[in-house]
Order: sequence, then C-alpha cells, then structure tokens
Amino acid sequence: MNIVNVASALHLLFSASLLWVIPSQLLFLADMVAFPVSLFLLVRKIASKWSLATAVERLRRHSIEICIDDPQSECSSREGSISGGATRRIKHHEHLDLSQYKPLPEKAAVLLTKASRDGHKRLSLSNALLLLVHLVLFAMVLDFVYRPLLAPGLDLFVFRPGHVSHDSAKLHIRYPDGGQLELRYKELGNGPDWTQAPNVPWESAGVFEPPTNATDFTMTTALMNLRPSTKYIVGLHCRQPTLYAQTALLGSVEFKTAPTPGHPAHLRFATGSCIKPNFPYRPTLSPDIRGFASILDHSDDLDMVVFLGDFIYADLPLYFGSSVEDYRRLYRQVYRTQSARRLMRKVPMVHVYDDHEIMNNWHAGDAPPMGSALAAYNEYNGLANPPSPPNHAYYNFTYGDIAFYAWDTRRYRSHWETEGSIGSRATMLGKEQKAQFIQWLAAVNHTAAVKFVISSVPLTSGWSNVDSSQDTWRGYPTERAEILELTKYVPNLFFLSGDRHEMAAVELPSGNIEFSTSPISQFTFPLIGQFRPNVAGETTLHHRRAGHVKYGILDVDTRTGSVPRVTYSLFTTDVHQGKQPAWVYEAKCSSWR
Repeated sequence: MNIVNVASALHLLFSASLLWVIPSQLLFLADMVAFPVSLFLLVRKIASKWSLATAVERLRRHSIEICIDDPQSECSSREGSISGGATRRIKHHEHLDLSQYKPLPEKAAVLLTKASRDGHKRLSLSNALLLLVHLVLFAMVLDFVYRPLLAPGLDLFVFRPGHVSHDSAKLHIRYPDGGQLELRYKELGNGPDWTQAPNVPWESAGVFEPPTNATDFTMTTALMNLRPSTKYIVGLHCRQPTLYAQTALLGSVEFKTAPTPGHPAHLRFATGSCIKPNFPYRPTLSPDIRGFASILDHSDDLDMVVFLGDFIYADLPLYFGSSVEDYRRLYRQVYRTQSARRLMRKVPMVHVYDDHEIMNNWHAGDAPPMGSALAAYNEYNGLANPPSPPNHAYYNFTYGDIAFYAWDTRRYRSHWETEGSIGSRATMLGKEQKAQFIQWLAAVNHTAAVKFVISSVPLTSGWSNVDSSQDTWRGYPTERAEILELTKYVPNLFFLSGDRHEMAAVELPSGNIEFSTSPISQFTFPLIGQFRPNVAGETTLHHRRAGHVKYGILDVDTRTGSVPRVTYSLFTTDVHQGKQPAWVYEAKCSSWR
C-alpha cells in the first residue's frame, strides 16, 4: 500500500468516525491534518497520470511503443513488428526527449495496447471518484462542526413552559424583536383545543418590556394564582408587531398544573440526558434531534420531561471559546431544531446541567469558564426550573405527593478520592448542598409517597473505566456511602441519572433503585464498554449499551392507596423504532405512611 492509499484511508476513517461514530475533538483535529495531506497526494497522482497520458499521445506518431513501469498497467511488446520500431520502458515522471525519434507516417504509428489504455482510463476515473468522496466527506465534516457559526440562530424565537407547579407556571421566552409583550391566558375546556372553551374570557398577566441583548433576548416570567390540576392555554402577544411578527399573537402553549401538594397523583414523565443536533450526521438544511422526535411520539400523555444534563456539548467536536456568546450559540442551535421546538412547546421541561455544558469532566468549581457557561445555562434552561436557593442550581419540587430533589454535581465537587484513601473529605455535593438534601430527606420521608433524586452522573459502581472512576459517584465512595446509608431508610426513593451513553437499572446496596438512561440523541459504543453487573453489593436489573437514542418514561401512580405504583419503560429506536418499550420494569414499592 503506497502513501496515497494510506493518507486517503486515514482521512476517510477519521471523517466517517467523526460523523457517525463519535464527534471527538481529537478525530476532528486528526481529520484536519489528514484531509489536506490526502488531497495533495491524490491530486498529485491524478496530475501525473494526466501528464503521462499527454506524453503518450505525443508519441503516437513516433516509432516507439510505451511500456509503463506501473504494476497496474499491462504492456505488450511488439518489437520488430514495425520497421525501425522500438519498445521503451518509462516511469511515471520520466522526461522523454522526443527529438531523438523521427515521426512516421500515421498508418505506421505504434500506439499503446488497448489493454493498457483502458486500464489508465479506469484508473483515472477511480481517482476522480475518490477525490469527489474526499471533498464531499470533508464538506460534511465542516458543516457538522461549524454549523453553530454558519447558522447562529440570531433570529430564534422561543416560547415554552418550564416548571409548572400547582398554582404557577414559569414561561421561558426568547424574542429578538422590539415591542412590548403581553401574556394572556385562560382555562381550557375538556378538549385539547382552546376553541372548545370559547366562553371562558382571556385574562391578561400584564404588559412588560421585551428582553434585551444583555441576556441574549431571553427572559423567564411566571403566571401566578393558577388552579391545581387545571389545563391552561397561554398566548404571547406583541403590542407593536414588527417585520418578524406580522400578527399580534407570537405563539401559544398549553399545560396542566400539578395537583395540590400532598394529594394523590398520577404522573408520567420522560427522563434522559445527552443530545447533539444531527448526530449521527445527515446532510440537511434543517438539523434535528432524533431522540426528541422519538419522545414526541409519546408526548400526548406526558406531564413533563426531566433532562439530566449535557443539553449542549461545548467541547465536542470543537471548543469554540469561553465567552458567553460561544455557549449561547450552542443553546440556540438546539432550540432551532424542529423536534426541540415542538417538544418543549408541548411538554414542560426541567433541567440539571452536567460537564459538557461547561467542559468535559468539569471539577474546577467557579474557575473560568464556569461563569460564562452558567450564565448561558441560566438564560436558556436554569431560570425556568423550580425555585432554587439564590445563586445556586440545585432545587426541589413536588407533584402532588411525589417529591423531587435535583442535585448540582459539578459546581461544588472537589477532586475525586484516590485509591486506598480512608476517611476522605472528597465531596461531590459540597457541605451546604448536602445539608439541605439531608433536611429534604427528613421532610419527605413520610410525607411523599414516592421520591426521586436527580443526579447528572450515576451512583452505580458498574461503570469501571478510568473516566467513570473519577467523574461519577464511583470516584466519591465515602460521600456516596454516607448518602446511601440515609436513603436506605426512606421508602420508595429512586435515583435518576444519565451521562454514560448507556442504560442501566441497578438496585444499589441501600435497596434504592437507580435508572441511569442516556443518550437521548448522541454517540454510543455498541461493541465495547466496561459495565460490570452485580458488583459491590449491587444487583443489575438491566443493562443496554447499543443505541444512539435511549430514554426512559416513568409512570407513577399514588392513587392506589398506601403502596404506590412505579413503572419504568426503556425506549430506544433500535427496538420497535421507539414506538414500543424495549424493557419494562415495575418496582416493588412499599407502604410509606
């Protein structure tokens, strides 16, 4: 194999891997080197072939037959077949002095053999096709990597519900045009269409100034004094229509408020983490998120989506920079996709962030670029979450008698524990957050039928590679053991996590079950991995590695008396195209009163 073939193979490998296997920064940088090298060598090879073909044509009228010193060409010697003829072996780049040959009559010219000429034509065609493949693949790579810069989404409009409680609803808005805004709302009738409640008057929630460039034209507002377990429709109106808003109504959303706190409830919600628009790559002018499109198939009866982190990938396949705009641009890219707009307008979504909203395996606290990353996260996702302590991102909320606590596992973590350390002070939650979580555990122990603890990284020790031994709870075994020692006395408590681009349902040593589900729409490794079932006192209920799209849907019913019902369903587009669950588990709940 010559150097041209090696360079071409490397470029094709790097490009294909980046587009369809893993959008790694190392692959992108390697591809940026391999492409110009392979392009230069391939063009040089094609040019030499054309030069040789031109030289052959010039020898048509001379008494010489060319035998090309090329293993891919054939040569048929015809010495002596023509008076005064000769056979000459040349190399690709050899210069021929044609002055030593006298031209013969045209009928006496010695031509290349037909086999040799046809062979060179085929070789030239294959090289041209290979060149075209190189160019197309590299254009795809540039489109995939630089789409946030090529289509920054400055004209993006967003209107979606965030956290919806029993008496209020947060509304996230991005509106880049001028003009005062107004929210109008009313209760819906029995049907999903607001026209079925024509006699219910619209109420105004007030007129307010539009968001400004200081927050990338985003804002979060709230409707207050709503009724529990009630459907509402909310319209966002512009009082001064502009070029982009020809009518006064900019958009509308519908949602149902949560039941009264403490009341029995039926909740159905989706959960998962990790999305990357248009991965695996498809050439398109409108990139999409396939996992969100799949969740939409089940969205008619979803009450909310709990997103577990890695909503953007700031560092993959290329880190554009540490400014707030560099991060905002990536959020706009997600919100521009059709499936994200449809899903987040239809179903309320709450969030936690993980490392890729900042940088891979982040554990440096408030050091740069945390400030820029958190600013963009709050503008697009964080402020629409349930209320949290000032300047913090962890929070808790209830849905009837179902309680949730969402950890921030990035901002307060210290360095992970080293092997063999005893009594380590390593922490993932930090002192203040852990103290508040312990207080929450005591408060909901016998007041909530079901409890969910949201962690962006898994608690299970099943994932055992170097990355997980540092980045997940496996790297913080002392604090993890402290937490599990408390949760084992809390009935019907479940952990929800993501991050690993795999799915695992595990009964932890405390008896609590963890559902770790990812990616919603990202890369996966179908043939390799290091998940170890049934380790360190854990019981693995299910594990699935394959699938670029994986998410869970939990159905929680506390109306069944003192023993609630919790059912987890795993969906992946690899099984039934995501229309039916690939695995279903009904938890064994206990009496909680």
